[in-house]
Amino acid sequence: MNVVRDFFAFIGRLGIGVILFAHGWQKIVDFGLGAVTQSFTGMGIPLPQVAAWYAALVELVGGAMLIIGLLLPLVGILVAAEMAGAVFLVHLPFGLFSPMGFELPLAIGVAALALGFNGGNWSIDHALFGRRRTAVEPTAAAA
Repeated sequence: MNVVRDFFAFIGRLGIGVILFAHGWQKIVDFGLGAVTQSFTGMGIPLPQVAAWYAALVELVGGAMLIIGLLLPLVGILVAAEMAGAVFLVHLPFGLFSPMGFELPLAIGVAALALGFNGGNWSIDHALFGRRRTAVEPTAAAA
């Protein structure tokens, strides 16, 4: 059963990680941080230059780290914080549904947070730290 759970945790990390990485790449390479800063300024986001850098780096680097499973709890918290900012500062007035609604940042934020703390054993985190903190699961006979 653990193999199935780990496989689907990896698939979840891969999906959310690719979405984040692509959005970070778009902010840095395709649009450029100057254009992202201008866009954030137009949306009334506080400290738009800092917010643009934070969003771009959390998405690009955090997306890659989510995929490989490195520092998952930290990545989950940083992504959730970014997405909470997106929900409350930009998308909330438009309601839940797209194109401007908060459904996508909400889904990405909670998924990243959940995967950050339940990312499975197929990760660098597990290879580095898992043996020290993995609890022994009770067997059927012991339960």
